[in-house]
Amino acid sequence: MSKVIGVRWLLGVFLCVWLSTAASGVTPGISFRGFAVTEGESPRTLVTQVQLDYQLTQYLRDGLLNGMTLENAVTFGLEWHQTWWWNTQRHLASVKSELKYHPLTKQYQLVRLDTGEDWSFSTLIAALEQMGHLEDYPLPALPQNAYGNDASLVVGVRLSPKTLHLPLKIQALFSDRYALESEGVMWPIP
Repeated sequence: MSKVIGVRWLLGVFLCVWLSTAASGVTPGISFRGFAVTEGESPRTLVTQVQLDYQLTQYLRDGLLNGMTLENAVTFGLEWHQTWWWNTQRHLASVKSELKYHPLTKQYQLVRLDTGEDWSFSTLIAALEQMGHLEDYPLPALPQNAYGNDASLVVGVRLSPKTLHLPLKIQALFSDRYALESEGVMWPIP
């Protein structure tokens, strides 16, 4: 009878450990929670709304707490679909921001580089929430051939350390541990 209790106890411990790691083991990455495009006030301009979810790798979390600055880039581009050849792409705009941790004040500082806006947060979750929220961002005027010509707006996001030493730069080419990149989102242009 004691052997059965021991096996059940061991299975119970294994189940508890497995459930706790499964519940906390969120896959690192960047995902789009929301994305919308509306027409702007000026002709041939678009205004975007972007909401992102960030799940950092342990390396990025530890690096942030140890003085590493993370650089976030939301990139907008145009892509024309070709039937017989490669798709044509053109860069439209980028929204860059930097996230760093100040151990003396125990605050996370987020700076949006294009506008100079600066926020401080007491938790990493709040800082990532603000970094993943881009509201009413006006894109530059689209070229004439973007309308009615099989073009789409393409959005991608990359979060990476601002600087990496040479050995880590080489390792970053072969591992997604050192940087996060989202899947691209496409929005057709009428």
